[in-house]
Amino acid sequence: MTVDSNNDHPYSDVLRNLRTFIEFSLQADEKSWSEWIAATAKSLPNKCWEKKQCHEANCPAYNNECGRCWLIAGTMCGGDVQGKFAKKYLTCVDCDVFQEFVLKHPGNEMQEHILILIHSLRSKQLELKEALNEVKTLSGIIPICMSCKKIRDDKDYWNQLEVYISEHTDARFSHGICPDCLKRDHPRLFERRDNKPDV
Repeated sequence: MTVDSNNDHPYSDVLRNLRTFIEFSLQADEKSWSEWIAATAKSLPNKCWEKKQCHEANCPAYNNECGRCWLIAGTMCGGDVQGKFAKKYLTCVDCDVFQEFVLKHPGNEMQEHILILIHSLRSKQLELKEALNEVKTLSGIIPICMSCKKIRDDKDYWNQLEVYISEHTDARFSHGICPDCLKRDHPRLFERRDNKPDV
């Protein structure tokens, strides 16, 4: 049995909203995600900061028109900063704001849980895109001098290995000297190092 999204079936709103989400998700940009939230999410009668008489202006949920504090990372519930969405969700389920809007109304409950699931998937998608961008930072063939080990960049300039890697990644370097180079370049220091008594 299929449910027509234009009739009065109890799931027609949910199905219509899912279809709208699928259309917006194919665009895969931040604007389409925001448009979907605005188009499908029912307005909350009481925002968390109103219901709890909270005046924590640094909280990202404070004065947020969406009102779904359970979808917002870093909220200041109970005066403590709540972490990422996945970590704070279980706390939110026990909150009276969430329970009053979501759990007391079966129609809202299904729609909000779908919204939460989609939000969770969207958050993971953004994390994966970020991770992929970091992985792509150094990929492909990197031309390196077989003698001095300098790397040629896209502008045909030769850079020291550590300069090139520092500019293309978040890696940082500390310098030392390996035993082979110490022996070759600083033989007297190498001998002194070898002649030290074992402690």
